[in-house]
Amino acid sequence: METFASPDELYLARGAEVAALRPPFTGDVVADVAIPGVQDEGMAIVVAHPCSMRGREARLYPRVLMAAVRPSEKMGPAVWAKGHFAFMPLPDLHEPGGLYVAHLDEIGRSLTDDVLAAERIACLSNFGVSLLQQRLIFWLTRHEVPTFQLQQVSAHVFEEADLLEEWNETVCAAGLSREDASARFEVFLRACGGAGGGSRQDDLRDPQRRSAVRIACRNEARRIVDEVEG
Repeated sequence: METFASPDELYLARGAEVAALRPPFTGDVVADVAIPGVQDEGMAIVVAHPCSMRGREARLYPRVLMAAVRPSEKMGPAVWAKGHFAFMPLPDLHEPGGLYVAHLDEIGRSLTDDVLAAERIACLSNFGVSLLQQRLIFWLTRHEVPTFQLQQVSAHVFEEADLLEEWNETVCAAGLSREDASARFEVFLRACGGAGGGSRQDDLRDPQRRSAVRIACRNEARRIVDEVEG
């Protein structure tokens, strides 16, 4: 099993670095949420895939799959390659030298509204998400999927999340709610208009076309701002 060389590899953002308008995503750690059948309160991490969290127009489903997160005794990076497969290490989550772990054997469906209302204290990096997925797959199946393969099949999903965060920062500044901004993004991304004749969302699967989708999203976000501000 793979492991990390430095805790910084695992995180996109922690604490004040977490962007408020970033869409909920796999690997988000929240400070306090109930997980029915697991805990009434406490830290938790999103383990659901982003696509399994949303329905039409990017509306979030009423519940989202979460795993409990609790403090642990300190263990170095090497031990995670050899065992503790039911856990995802979260070193330096709160403070340097500390260790929390996600309990992949303690999973349940939290109310999405409760997750959104909770303080989001960390977002995993692309590698961090892939490592979380690798450990979850191995725990459930005893099959090891290399993280580079998980990254390859999810690269367009990471790109879409980054684009939506940027879109929200632009559009919400003009007064739209995050929900309305996200719905407009979903409609625009799924509409025909991609270079390959399909949708822009389809084009995100092709690394050669992602920059064109990025430019199109930025232009459309500015157009919406101009429309709203009139």
